[in-house]
Amino acid sequence: MAGSSAGQPGNDRVFDNFFLMIGFVIIIWMASWLLWRSHSDAILTVLFFVVGWLAKAAQHVPFLYPDSISNGLENWATSLHNANPANYGWPAAKLLIQSITHTLTLILVPYIIWQVLRFRKIHVVNKFVRRFDLDKLKERNAKKYAAIASIRHENLLAQPLYEGSWAMTRQPIDYALLNHLVVVRKKRIGAQVMQMVGINSDAVDSEKPIKGWNEKKIRWSVPERRRVLPSPASCRLDVVKTDALLRETLGGKFDEAHLDKFERCVVAILYTGHADGLKKARELALRLAWSFKRLDSKGRERPTIDDKGVDAIIAKHKNHTRVREAKKKHHFKTTVMMGLLEGLWSKGIFTASEFLWFKPVHRGTYAALDFLGGDMPPAEALGSWAHYMLEKRCKHAIQEACVEAGTDALQQMLFNEMWIGSDDGTIDEVTEKAVLDGGDDEKFSPTRGIDLYDPVKRA
Repeated sequence: MAGSSAGQPGNDRVFDNFFLMIGFVIIIWMASWLLWRSHSDAILTVLFFVVGWLAKAAQHVPFLYPDSISNGLENWATSLHNANPANYGWPAAKLLIQSITHTLTLILVPYIIWQVLRFRKIHVVNKFVRRFDLDKLKERNAKKYAAIASIRHENLLAQPLYEGSWAMTRQPIDYALLNHLVVVRKKRIGAQVMQMVGINSDAVDSEKPIKGWNEKKIRWSVPERRRVLPSPASCRLDVVKTDALLRETLGGKFDEAHLDKFERCVVAILYTGHADGLKKARELALRLAWSFKRLDSKGRERPTIDDKGVDAIIAKHKNHTRVREAKKKHHFKTTVMMGLLEGLWSKGIFTASEFLWFKPVHRGTYAALDFLGGDMPPAEALGSWAHYMLEKRCKHAIQEACVEAGTDALQQMLFNEMWIGSDDGTIDEVTEKAVLDGGDDEKFSPTRGIDLYDPVKRA
């Protein structure tokens, strides 16, 4: 008969641990007893030596010891070193051991308390209090890193995340609303009546863009946005306007003579990286970052930078082999810069943070450079990425702006996030229809072309 062993002490872990502890205590006691029985004289000699020297100091503070110890401290300081251990036994050894342990207690207990208080203070500071000087941290690292030097005049902790020139990259819906790219479409009353009786009509009113969106509203949650925005079924992306906006992000044909001073500084850094190496490029980037200021003395946003010597660097390196190769493969300002930056990666790590100061001056161009090498660009860089990827595939410069892929990507993202609809409905309606209709067996079935009712006979 099978029985349960859950209640048997021999199989209970608690009982096992209890007996194990008792066994350890017995073994230690027996070992100590045997050691004392066989080496009592040697143990007493060591105790006499230790307590004798200890008593020389303790005799001056007898009030720290109990009477059983303090009464003999003065005598022990002079006589214990010459005492004969054969004349003493376990009571003397016990008293000497108590003297040693009491002295250790007087030393260790205050030390442990001090360590506990010190640890608690450090732990509480690290957990609940941020005690560091951000300005000193910036000042120390700005001498070594161009990215830190770019923001050494900024108080980023006071900067709103979604407002101003240092704002985070826009979400697709925010980018579209800020630039009035989302429009509301309404069918005419006659078309709605015809649709009710089963007659479809393509007649639509003029599209009206959604206006009034600003940077402060970017902080709104999704439910708050849904309450104020029109129904996604009536919203569309203005494709023509989006194409025009994305073309502007390309910046026009690349020509060193038509670059502003901030663009020339970035180009000079990239040229230097190709011609003289990344070390020289970082040195130039650090010097330019130190000279950058976004605000003037009155706090107005008027970026300035010391571009002294930049024109000479561009003139010196503009005909470098790798520079000419990049300009041959790309046509527009942004795509040429992207090609120059990506070309530096064969020499090592070099990212857009080396000229972080470029972000508040040219947000779109900096976003395209900053996200280069990633899986997908932000909405602000869709046009630049679309044209750049096409040029990379064709392996030559394309003079006509091709940003339609960026527009399609923005439209698809807004559709997938259910901010706009399509002629087939919103994303949930399209998905529901696809599920209810079922798949195309003729196209996707794994048994396509096989007659399941009359299988092929084996030879």
